Amino acid sequence: MNHTHITIKGARTHNLKDVDVRFALNSITCIAGPSGSGKSSLVFHAILTESKRRFMNSFPNDVKFFWDIPQSADVDEIFPVLPVWGLAQNNPVVGSRPSAFDLMGIGDVLSKMLFYLGKSYCSSHHIPLESSVTVRGVKDFLYDQELGDKEIIHFFLASDDYLKIHGEGFYPARSFKETVGEFEKSDPYWELFRIRTSKIESVSKKLSELGLSEVDGSILVFIPSLGLQQAFTISKNKQCRKCGEKENIKITSPSNFSPFTPLGACVRCSGHGRNLEYDRSKIVKDDRLSLKEGAVNFLTYSRFSHIGPVMLREAKKNGIDVTVAFKDLNQKKVWNFLENGSGQYGGLFELYDYLESKRYKKNVRILIRSLKTEVLCEECSGTRLKSDLLKVRIPEIKKYSLRDILLFNFNELSEFIENIKSIKDEFENWNEVKKIISTIDRTLKVALDLGLGGLLLQDKVKSLSINDYQKILLVKYLSFEGSGSLFILDEASLSLDSTEVKVLFKYLQKLKKAENTIILVDHNDYLQSKCDELILMGPGAGHLGGEITYQGKFKKEKLERIAEIEKRKLKRTVISGVSFNNIENKEISFASNGVTQVKGKSYSGKKDIYIEALANIVSEVLGLEKITSKEVQFKRPKNLFDFQRVLVLNAKFNKVSSRSTVGTMIGLAPYLRKHFASLPVSKNLNLKDGHFSPNSDLGKCTTCEGRGVLNIDMQFLEDVQLMCDDCNGMKLKPFIATISDGYHTVHETFNLPMSEVLGNLKLTPKGKRIWEYLKLLNLDYLSLDRPLSSLSGGEKQRLKLLSELQSKVENSLIIFEDLSFGLSRREILRLGEFVQDLCTKGNTVILVDENEHFSDFVDEIQIFE
Repeated sequence: MNHTHITIKGARTHNLKDVDVRFALNSITCIAGPSGSGKSSLVFHAILTESKRRFMNSFPNDVKFFWDIPQSADVDEIFPVLPVWGLAQNNPVVGSRPSAFDLMGIGDVLSKMLFYLGKSYCSSHHIPLESSVTVRGVKDFLYDQELGDKEIIHFFLASDDYLKIHGEGFYPARSFKETVGEFEKSDPYWELFRIRTSKIESVSKKLSELGLSEVDGSILVFIPSLGLQQAFTISKNKQCRKCGEKENIKITSPSNFSPFTPLGACVRCSGHGRNLEYDRSKIVKDDRLSLKEGAVNFLTYSRFSHIGPVMLREAKKNGIDVTVAFKDLNQKKVWNFLENGSGQYGGLFELYDYLESKRYKKNVRILIRSLKTEVLCEECSGTRLKSDLLKVRIPEIKKYSLRDILLFNFNELSEFIENIKSIKDEFENWNEVKKIISTIDRTLKVALDLGLGGLLLQDKVKSLSINDYQKILLVKYLSFEGSGSLFILDEASLSLDSTEVKVLFKYLQKLKKAENTIILVDHNDYLQSKCDELILMGPGAGHLGGEITYQGKFKKEKLERIAEIEKRKLKRTVISGVSFNNIENKEISFASNGVTQVKGKSYSGKKDIYIEALANIVSEVLGLEKITSKEVQFKRPKNLFDFQRVLVLNAKFNKVSSRSTVGTMIGLAPYLRKHFASLPVSKNLNLKDGHFSPNSDLGKCTTCEGRGVLNIDMQFLEDVQLMCDDCNGMKLKPFIATISDGYHTVHETFNLPMSEVLGNLKLTPKGKRIWEYLKLLNLDYLSLDRPLSSLSGGEKQRLKLLSELQSKVENSLIIFEDLSFGLSRREILRLGEFVQDLCTKGNTVILVDENEHFSDFVDEIQIFE
């Protein structure tokens, strides 16, 4: 039976209201709507999750045991279920090994290419390492002699090495001591073979068939007519013919070039490319304090309280003033004392050794990590591979070693691959690597088209911004070769300029032509207009959404512009000579007390300059706390506004626990707990704030540990999740969860939309400010107990913004990265009112964002080249 659509019936995940919908197979469908309307719930938490679950359940039980199988989606029917690929709105990677080219899928194929084409080279002379017995060396020796056509040449091997090759019981006819004779077992050399001088060309074949590379020793060549003998050293390992540098690793498979295996991983950094070392700046966080005031901060902890007084006493004995600011002390002298110790004070090095011996304890590992900083591994230069492997070069392009190649950016790697393709006729095994080269070339073309050329191969995945992470996954998916798969892409156009969006759609069409199905969750007008079908969800967000409001061809929504922007007297600030990372001598310009939108190509460096460099420059000039530790070169600006604070709000969300909720993130949960603790009924029962928290032993349901559900481990089968019978899913002890303030119970207050709850509460000025921001940022439909893991990307971004802006923000420089993340045009226009309100309080706003709808309310737009 041929199916033309993916059919979903009765989808009820999160706020979905029994949604029935059909997606055409082998087509491109775009889903849009307000943030929180249920877009991600439908395609990610229903379709993608259920597809993954069914795929994993198709494995044998002994394999499923090792997989974290997703819970069943709350949906009646999804059919057919296709192999699925998902592009999420966050960077979930927590491992420290993976790098950008691993995530893109190039790492494995590059390893295969190097295995087939690479050879070990001498690190000093840059010549190939060769076997100690080379056919050329023996033949050159023979050709140099004056020999007749029928003379005999004997080849002997040391007796011990002969036995290693042939074993006991297989003896030759001749041996050699002072001359050739009948075989004597006691002779030092035994004959391998003999040839006439007319057969010298056959030496190559005979030597290659003997397996001499498996032994260490020497081979003896004897010419009876001349009474001439010549020994040639042989070795298991290849070596440089000039200096004798040996090949210490025998390359047997592509796994040798993988940092994820013991075969290839650098021994010093275990394949991470970085090492953790104790950092003096973390040992002494505030050098304005004296030793007596606790400059060495962690020595003031209770567990080390006995060390502090001893350290101070010995410091005085060594002539160190413990009352002077640490920064004013002789740094060489004080650090020598602190680290090496003196008298009864053992020193920090001794303490570090003690901590390392106790690192099996979780709290000790956390402490150690807080005192260390990642530094580049000197042995592998961050390439993550063993240093001996880094000597490998491709003979036909021997200019670059493997160390050089692994430190390329994607532009440089592309040029390198083009060089290989241009001399393909020089490779004997080209047919073996042709497909590998084609795969790398195809992937790199997509990467460069999407503006990732400047990204380094070794950039750590965990440190990538959300848009770079998404772009790399996009490259992996858009270079996919195959059919019959489903691709679900969330905000794929994030941070792409108009040209790059067109490139994206070009590759989506290629996937479609290969008979794949694509579902986009995106608000970009161009993508919506080009897709085969548009689905709108809503009509509102949260409980007001969860329905399909339109399905059909794209229709551009007509919206009224926001009120006319108030004309402000803008003061321009220009900072020149800015050099940062790989960017040199650039100029930064913005309007103080206004809104500046910065646009430009992905590879233009606009984010590095306006988000990191500008923030650091302003902080340094005004004596504020620096945003990052990276150094920026610049010419000191004139007439810089005296900002009270520099605030950077980017797309990197803080790590949260599985139990984090909206209420805990924005800080309103404590108000609710205090509200209920102050009720007469609570006072009569002697209830405190903690009794109203599912994370506190005072109030949480003891059966489900405050989770509201019970997970039943079915061993080899999928786990079953059941509502807790004791608290009925309320997480708190039942008598506490049902306490009412006359409007709602505790459980209802935390689980109803905030718009129905907060209006009944008496809030402090700070609480009122949070409530106003919630309404302005269109977040009041959320409940306080809503898990952060269930939110869409746009909701998370705005919640982070709200949490940062809880304190009063005035006369500050506020820099936003991708503020439009997950927002529809209607929501962006509403957000414009919020941004304009920030400016009326003396703030300067910079939006590093490509969204075209910001033009309705910004004071100026800058195109960063």
